[in-house]
Amino acid sequence: MQTQIFLSLLLLNVAGFAETLTFDSPEGWSSWAVPKDVVWFSDEGELKLKRYRKNINAVSNAQTFIQPTQTRGEVAGGIWQVGSGSQTAENLIDGDLSTTWRPNQEDTLVDWVVTVDLGRPVLAERIRLHFVDEKSISPFSQFSVFTSTGARIESTGDLFKFSQVYTTSKPNKETFIDIQLEGQQDTARVIDENLSIDWSEFRDFRTVRFIRFRVDKKSENTGLAEIEVIAAGDNISLGVVERGGKFGNGLLAREPQNMFDGIMDTYGNIFTVKSKGGWRESGVWWEVDLGALFWLDELFIYWQDRGEGLSSFLFEGLQAGRGYELLFSEGQRTLSGDIDYTPLIYEPAPNDSKSAQLRHHRYSFAPRKVRYLFWHSLFDEGWFSHPMELMLFSPGFPAQVNITSNFIDLGAYVGDRRPKAVESIHWQADLPLDTKLQLRSRSGNTLQDVYTFYDRKGEVVTETRWSSIPKVLRGPVDTTTVVGSDWGEWSNYYQYSGEPFKSETPRRYVQLELIMSSDDYNVAPSLKSLSIDFRAALVQVARGRINPSVVDINRDIPFVYTLYPFADAQDTGFDRLRLKTPNRITSEIELFIGGKLVVPHSIENVSDSVLVIDLPETVFSDSISLAFETRVFSNATVIGMDLGKRSDPLLWQSVEPAERRSNVVYLPALFEKEGIVTDVMFDSVFSPNQDGINDVFNLEFVIIKVQEPTPTISIFDISGRYVAKLSGKNRGGKTLVSWDGIEESGATADPGLYLYKINPEADTNKDSFVGSFALVY
Repeated sequence: MQTQIFLSLLLLNVAGFAETLTFDSPEGWSSWAVPKDVVWFSDEGELKLKRYRKNINAVSNAQTFIQPTQTRGEVAGGIWQVGSGSQTAENLIDGDLSTTWRPNQEDTLVDWVVTVDLGRPVLAERIRLHFVDEKSISPFSQFSVFTSTGARIESTGDLFKFSQVYTTSKPNKETFIDIQLEGQQDTARVIDENLSIDWSEFRDFRTVRFIRFRVDKKSENTGLAEIEVIAAGDNISLGVVERGGKFGNGLLAREPQNMFDGIMDTYGNIFTVKSKGGWRESGVWWEVDLGALFWLDELFIYWQDRGEGLSSFLFEGLQAGRGYELLFSEGQRTLSGDIDYTPLIYEPAPNDSKSAQLRHHRYSFAPRKVRYLFWHSLFDEGWFSHPMELMLFSPGFPAQVNITSNFIDLGAYVGDRRPKAVESIHWQADLPLDTKLQLRSRSGNTLQDVYTFYDRKGEVVTETRWSSIPKVLRGPVDTTTVVGSDWGEWSNYYQYSGEPFKSETPRRYVQLELIMSSDDYNVAPSLKSLSIDFRAALVQVARGRINPSVVDINRDIPFVYTLYPFADAQDTGFDRLRLKTPNRITSEIELFIGGKLVVPHSIENVSDSVLVIDLPETVFSDSISLAFETRVFSNATVIGMDLGKRSDPLLWQSVEPAERRSNVVYLPALFEKEGIVTDVMFDSVFSPNQDGINDVFNLEFVIIKVQEPTPTISIFDISGRYVAKLSGKNRGGKTLVSWDGIEESGATADPGLYLYKINPEADTNKDSFVGSFALVY
């Protein structure tokens, strides 16, 4: 069940009623669904995006990774095994070059060995050994270094295969050893041109989880200060599910999630037998949603070889398949609703025995925004493969991260469990160039629980099935809290801090979605605080209805908006209405309270489409009707109403529809009209001779079927010569255009017949309308 936590929430009293709920600390943000390992919090409570690093020392954060084992349970990275000098072994990974691991002279040489666990496999390029540069402590004179991928070679124990990567060929006196790692069965490829890559570094690598340092000859007063493993970078593949990602796959490319878990004992399974016509028909594909939009510039795939890990030399002919393609997407959709993928990597089928032996494929490419990856084979025959790990690397910050709050219970926060009138949302953020913060909201009064039933094997079953089976065969029941039926859709995004609340109010519950994004992987936005301003509701419920709901286009229509409020003894009531219409009202307003005609205290035209009406009395539960006339030009036009209080001009409570879409006006005749320019009117006489009579050509028209049109009007003479370009002003749904007879060149137009061309959308000729008029002197 989602937990509702409200810590570090600041309560401010304004005029005795206003309250503010503020998230500005790690404890406060803990009530949000924050993607794991993508977002972090400063000590001051600032919400920040994680920067993914390149060329990391993988030892420095090894203890933050957990691995399952056969004999020890789950263990964190760090010192895996040490023979002699166990008291000082941690000094090898503490980042302090002044501390050392020093084996005991009394112990046998075979115990002078230590193994470091990185906590996960990494794409390692170098191992660096630091010895103390002091007279009292000398470097080891003879030693060897080994590495292991971390794949077990014994099914019931924690036994691993190590390979030697370095040994001293003569007594060592150096205090710093830099070991360049080189693997086997490796290949590296640069996908895009003009990338500044050090090829000598990029082509040499090795997959490493364990590093073993073995002393080969005893000597007195010797020690090792630090082991560093320089790796390609932070692996974004780890934690996909924890941050909200998911996997999908075809029938013959199973368990792709095992390639993203950082565990070398698990792997995907890609097996084919007989072709069914292609990879799609056979199901040789998998896909992953990474859970956030990342900048990626490097990818690595590790395929299991015969005899590696728990596989057998005798019975398993494992290989890296017969070629594949990897595609990516930011999340765009096709017309059919599918994810729109773009090719990224094309790996052809091996064409000789040498290329067929390759198992470790490293790719570099120009940075791309990636949320989804899709893999498929080139052929659906000849596959017998175990992809063990797929690693992804980024040059910097994520491209986009979505963060959603849990259900914020304003009523519980105040303590009265009543709906609240939410006024506005405020935030403080740091937004470098090319970064953006987006916020939207939704609200409701009810929550409901959804139950998921499991049997003892962990499979989902119906409630009826769960209840009918014996108790010993029943599994757990999960409870998930979801929105009730009274919740609205997500609002439009807020444009500025302090903007009035865009969702339905009053409501008891609020949920917020925050999107932090960057078009430059070197910078990222950060959020210092986020606040919700709210007050006690004027009335508990306010519902409304517009009548009629079906009308003709561009006609003065008499409407009646009826309001049905409900208040209880704790409500203060309202004495102000804010009516929002599509266009200016063309008649007098008639106001009815409780069925009686009354005179408004005052009426203010805030704009052509917003009218504020002050009532002669405070209203609690009496019905109110407003009669007025206006014109409608767009289908599914919403007629809105808000309740207010003259003593508190900032407080507005929205009115919700009495029934579904009962505040919406429809124009069925709109779809019968051809074209989108209609009701064109212009002056019959145009004589710009500066005598004050008909000196200006006035053109009026209505554009339908277009949301927020930006029309342009061009004037031509009868020969088709371009004369002037005009822009109009929108008033009450109509566009008004005027021309004084002066050509764009500055010359006065000659008398004659002229053409006007209306383009409903700027810079396009689509659905244009052409008419003619005469100019005379």
